[in-house]
Amino acid sequence: MFKKIIFWCEFPEQVKDWKAADKLLKKIKVPVEVYTGVQSVNEYRKWKKKTRIPMYPWPLLSRKEGYWFSGFSSKKSIDKLKQYKGIKMKIDLEPPIPPWSYTTPKIVMYAIKKIFQKGKNNDYLKKVVYDVAGKGSGVVTKNVNMLINEFPLTRWYLKNQGTFIELKHGMSKNYMCYSTFAGSFFRPIVRLYLKVFTKFAVKKNPNVMFSIGLIGTGALKKEGTYRKVKEFKEDLRMIEKSGCNEVAVYSLESVLKRSNPEEWINAINEFV
Repeated sequence: MFKKIIFWCEFPEQVKDWKAADKLLKKIKVPVEVYTGVQSVNEYRKWKKKTRIPMYPWPLLSRKEGYWFSGFSSKKSIDKLKQYKGIKMKIDLEPPIPPWSYTTPKIVMYAIKKIFQKGKNNDYLKKVVYDVAGKGSGVVTKNVNMLINEFPLTRWYLKNQGTFIELKHGMSKNYMCYSTFAGSFFRPIVRLYLKVFTKFAVKKNPNVMFSIGLIGTGALKKEGTYRKVKEFKEDLRMIEKSGCNEVAVYSLESVLKRSNPEEWINAINEFV
């Protein structure tokens, strides 16, 4: 049973009625948090005023800068994290967003290509992340200050790209376990891998968290998504069986766009 539910909200501008969103989320029987995609602290504060649900920033870059943070990000881009010091937040560690339209073969080739490339600012990213998340961040709380969001892949591959960071004080880790990402054909294979990965990850770190989806497309615009609520429940059950106490859902705006948003909330309540 999950003790907390988290929603990613990558595109807060797509939430047309925040009061309706609040009302829907309050139907969940355990505490709920939202991490929303923003490019500045001022933007975060603007969205935070629109909801009574606890909301925290999910810093993103412009597409030109690579959108996500990694060792390939410029020092100037990485420095943008410093403005969030003292604020509970989540950081996505992913290679720069590709300039071309998404297809599964293309993204596989992109991932293979990255094996042979090393992020030039890996160490600098790590230094800034530790500084922002550290004891001197100004956050007076026993809870996690920074949530590091990574792919469920081998450590050496992630380290090479600067998309893996060892946890220190005030940090926690989430793995993106998106079974739909590569489409419905590959979903059964992806889920087999994720079943093993999630159980192993929890044994290694009982405080680890996983995010599931996708209920709607993300920044790549053509990712695979759940066709039915049944598939969503299958992934909720998979994460529950791993022993994880918290789960994140991609995404709030996607739930609100579905024909019957409440059935997705009801599905969550079956596991809390």
